[in-house]
Amino acid sequence: MEGGLRDLMVRVVREGTERHFAHLTLREDPFFHRLSPEMLPEAVDFGLNAGAGAAETAAERYGREPVSMAAAIRIAVIRSDGSPRAGSMVHFSEYREKPPEVTLYRRSMAEANQLIQEHDLEGLLGFADVEPIHLAHELYHHLEAKKLIPGVSRFRLETFRLGPIRFRTGLPSLSEIAADGFALRLLGLKVAPKAVQLLTIYAHNPDYAWSFLERLRSLPS
Repeated sequence: MEGGLRDLMVRVVREGTERHFAHLTLREDPFFHRLSPEMLPEAVDFGLNAGAGAAETAAERYGREPVSMAAAIRIAVIRSDGSPRAGSMVHFSEYREKPPEVTLYRRSMAEANQLIQEHDLEGLLGFADVEPIHLAHELYHHLEAKKLIPGVSRFRLETFRLGPIRFRTGLPSLSEIAADGFALRLLGLKVAPKAVQLLTIYAHNPDYAWSFLERLRSLPS
C-alpha cells in the first residue's frame, strides 16, 4: 500500500481523467470483446458526448439542481436505510423504471461523506456530499428510459452475421458512461463521478483501491 486515502485521491484527481474511467467502464461490458481497437475510442466518445449533450438539454429545461430536476420530471426519490450491500458490492443508488423511482442508500452515502470530512478532501474534490452526484447519475437513466434525451441506443455493434443478415446490439456500458458524463457536466465536477467509489473501496480494501489506480494508469486518456 502506497499511502493514505488523501494521497490516493490526490493522484486520482491528477491522473484519472474522465476518459480513463470511461474506458474502464467499457471494459466491463459483456460485448467488449466484439469491439475492434479502432472502435474503442469511437464508443467512448459516443457515451461521453451523449452524457454531455443530455446535461445541457436537461439543465435548460429543469435547471442544474438534481432534487429540483427529479421533482420536475416526476420521479420519486427514496432515501433508504436498508443495506447497501449486495454480496461484496456496495451500492449507493439505483434506478427503477416502473414505477419510476431512484433509491439512494443513506449508509453508503454517509460513509463516503464521513471519509471526505475526516481526510479533508472537500477542497480537493470540490464537494462534501456525494448524494447529488449519484442522484444525477440515476436521473440520466430515467431521462434516457423515457426518451426525454437521445440516449445511446443509436450506437450499434455487429455481433453475428448469417449471409446477408446482420445481428446488432447496443453496449450497456455506454449508458453508464453517459450517466457519469451527465453528472459531471450537470454539476460542474472536477473529478469523474466513478472516482467517488474509490472512497468506499479504500475504506474496505485499501490495497485494492491502489491497484484500481494502477489499472486506470494503463488505460487510454
